[in-house]
Amino acid sequence: MTAIAFCDLDRVLTLTEAMHAAASEGRWDDLTGLEAERDPVLHAGTMRPAPETLESLKSIMLIDNLIKDLVSAARDETSLALGTSRRVRQAVAAYTSF
Repeated sequence: MTAIAFCDLDRVLTLTEAMHAAASEGRWDDLTGLEAERDPVLHAGTMRPAPETLESLKSIMLIDNLIKDLVSAARDETSLALGTSRRVRQAVAAYTSF
């Protein structure tokens, strides 16, 4: 008889919390590294049929949404800074062409 392999949701939750900390601190390289580490753990095995599984998944999803909000805000800030930089370069180019 083959033993059933269950997903290690405790590890997934720990990694998800570390991802949130990295995103909160703007450590984007750490965030992507942690996500790459979490993904195979999350997809390994099957979910344990227990009430704790649902609670863990809810927590993971809640934190994932917080991470998405942080990433979205950082993306918007970066886009704004890029636009400002572009305008400055255009102004400098226009000024130097006189």
